[in-house]
Amino acid sequence: MIAAMAFRSILPTLAFVAAFANAALAWTAPARAQAAGSAIAILVGFGPAQGNDQPARPDAATMASNRMSPDMSYDQTARFLARHLGRHLPGAPALQAKHTPGGAGLVAARRLASAPADGSVIGLLSSNVIFGSALRLPGADVAAASFVWLGGIAPDAWACIRTSASAGKSRVFAGSLGAGSRADVHARAMRDEAGYPIEIASGYISRFELVRALENGELDAACGWPLTDLERRHREWIGAGKMLIVGLFGRGMNGPTHAEWMPEGDTALLFGALSAEADIAWPLAAPPATPAAIAARFSDALQALAYDRIALEEALRAGITLNPVEAATINQRVHMLHALPGQVRARLQRLYSGAS
Repeated sequence: MIAAMAFRSILPTLAFVAAFANAALAWTAPARAQAAGSAIAILVGFGPAQGNDQPARPDAATMASNRMSPDMSYDQTARFLARHLGRHLPGAPALQAKHTPGGAGLVAARRLASAPADGSVIGLLSSNVIFGSALRLPGADVAAASFVWLGGIAPDAWACIRTSASAGKSRVFAGSLGAGSRADVHARAMRDEAGYPIEIASGYISRFELVRALENGELDAACGWPLTDLERRHREWIGAGKMLIVGLFGRGMNGPTHAEWMPEGDTALLFGALSAEADIAWPLAAPPATPAAIAARFSDALQALAYDRIALEEALRAGITLNPVEAATINQRVHMLHALPGQVRARLQRLYSGAS
C-alpha cells in the first residue's frame, strides 16, 4: 500500500510505509501469582539512548550498535506500558522496564520464543523481527509467524522529504543510516524499483545527524522519516516551506492514484510489503501456543488503553501515539509478509542487504 504520487516535477512523489520497534515485555512470575502483586519485566531491545531506525540485519554491526537519536521512543513506550497496562489486566500486576539489547531486536524475540505460554510473558517486538523472519534475512532465526500476536500500540507512517532548495536538481542525495535501516531501504526502493533520481549517501549514524545535514545543505533528502517526528519536532520545516514531503507511507495507502508511474504485478507486491510495516510498527506478541483466552486478556487490555484517561493524558504529554491496532490486523500483515512469492522476497532481500 503506497500513497498517491505525482511524477510531474523533477523530483517525483513517492510514498511508502515502514516501521521499527524493539522491546519485550516479560512477566517474571506465573499468571497464577498475578493477584499477589507479581511484577512484569519489560525487556527493551535497544536501550534508552538508541534510535528506532536500526538496520534489520542482525549482524555484528547491529549487535554492537550505539546509534544515538533524539526521537528514540521505544524505551519510553515500554515504560509507558509498565505504568498503565497492568490496570486493565486481572490482578492489576505491576510492570518494570528492563533492557534486552542485541541483534536488532532478535535477543528479545528469542527470549519470547522460548518463554512459557502461560500468560507470564509477552513482548513488544521490533518490526525488524517480522521482516527478518519473512524475508529470511541472515541471522533472523526467529519464526515470527509462530508468535501469538496481541495487537499494536499504534500504526505509524514515514515520509521521504527533500529540501525546497533541491527542486532544480536532476539528482538528489539522500542520507542513509546503514544497510537495512528504513532510511536506506526506502531510498533504495525509490531508486531501484521506481526510478527515482536519487543517490544514497552513507556514513550517517543517527537522525540527529540527518537533521544537521539537511539544514546545512549537505543532503538534499532523507527517507524513512517518522511523520509524528515531523509533526512534533520539525513542523517549521513544512510550514515554512524549507522541506517538502515527496513521499508518505502509511495505513490505508493502496498505491499511487495520481501518478504517471503505477506499480504493477510483483512491483506492487513489493511496495505493498514495505507498506505493511505501517501497522506492525509497535506490535505486541505472546509466545507460541499461548491459549486464546490468555491472549484475549492482553488484547483487551491494550485496546482499553485507548479509553484510559490517565494513559491518554500521559501519552499526550510524552508525545506517545496511542492508537491501538487490533490483533487481527497484525496477524494479517505478518502472514501476508511470510506468504510473499519468492521473486518478490528476493528483490526485498536485495534492498535490505544494501546491494547496489
